[in-house]
Amino acid sequence: MAKRRQLKESIVRALEIPGDLAFRDTTVTLTGEKEAVIGNYRRILSYTDHEITVTGFHGKIIISGKNLEIPAYTSEEMTVTGVIRCVNLEK
Repeated sequence: MAKRRQLKESIVRALEIPGDLAFRDTTVTLTGEKEAVIGNYRRILSYTDHEITVTGFHGKIIISGKNLEIPAYTSEEMTVTGVIRCVNLEK
């Protein structure tokens, strides 16, 4: 299994394909403390105004803060707004 992963990583590097596309890695892009954009997620596990938990393809993303909202989302990307205090990644 490790050799297969190494081969895939070598091919991805040679073709210059971004890891989020090749390995379905979840991306989290923060704009200050006011906005986060989560890409390549699977589903929303829980959602309150203090914490949003999302599953990615390789673990969970937990966003904590105040007045959190999800003003927009598609099957591939979501936007979280509010006062973001912490982003945790769990395997």
